[in-house]
Amino acid sequence: MDLLTRMETFVRVVEAGSFSATAKQLRFSVAAVSRHVAALEEGLGTSLIARTTRKLTITPAGRLYYERCLRVLREVEEAETVGRHGIAGPLRMSVPVSLGVLAGGTLVHSLLARHPALRLDLRVEDQIVDLALDNVDIAIRVGTEPPVSSDVVAIRLTSFKRIVVASPAYVASHGEPATPADLARHDALSTVGGAMTDVWTLMDGENAARVRLTTRFSSNAGHLLLRAAIEDRGVALLPDWFVAKEVKARRLLHLLRAWTAEATIVHALYRTALRKEQRVRTVIDHLRQAFSDGTWQSAGARTARRVTRR
Repeated sequence: MDLLTRMETFVRVVEAGSFSATAKQLRFSVAAVSRHVAALEEGLGTSLIARTTRKLTITPAGRLYYERCLRVLREVEEAETVGRHGIAGPLRMSVPVSLGVLAGGTLVHSLLARHPALRLDLRVEDQIVDLALDNVDIAIRVGTEPPVSSDVVAIRLTSFKRIVVASPAYVASHGEPATPADLARHDALSTVGGAMTDVWTLMDGENAARVRLTTRFSSNAGHLLLRAAIEDRGVALLPDWFVAKEVKARRLLHLLRAWTAEATIVHALYRTALRKEQRVRTVIDHLRQAFSDGTWQSAGARTARRVTRR
């Protein structure tokens, strides 16, 4: 019963939350899984998992040991890939829903094409994840300030502007706003819970205009707001790259062209403990390049600047 096998078994127990589920994954008996964990605890002289009849609870020492085990197992896996093309092994990434829906496929394709041995687990979610507790290697976050912590590294990837859009039919029926103040007479499609749900702040160079709107529909899902705008429900304030395809096809009109919301920053976050891991460094470099040259965007999204500046 070697140490690496014990470590892998322990990691699987933590992630599965069950001895029996781990036994099925590894094709061990439940008793064998229990012996592996017990041997680790005996060698370390501390409890890693608190067992009850109903559930398993990871102790503070167990959580710390889990992090160390992940690091060791990843280093071993990387060592075994020497001579292969590109990076290899598992990598878990979290991206916001709107970004994942429109650009996730492009990012996945480019990563897997360049690194055939990479096993990518892409989570599309808007909630803020705990990198350590949720076992996420890299998180891409849009418009949120990075945590002020020495445990997390934040890399700025890009920034974008939100623009005002509405369908041609809506504009024909309700009129085209000539100034930000005119938006007060329109139905708004707004991001729920954001700073601009009911009050939008728009910038024209150094000038700022704040306007209170009547929100007809709000959602935390950008693709639902986009659909509502296309279906003539109101005016929406959405990322330029997100609506570029619809603007180009004239399903949406770019209104108040001189005015945009303040720039939104996109960051990639990863734990400081993973700074030296080859997979994480390589994927971060890939993301920086993709966001720098625009290859992260879909074919429609890459036209954002050209379409919105006509």
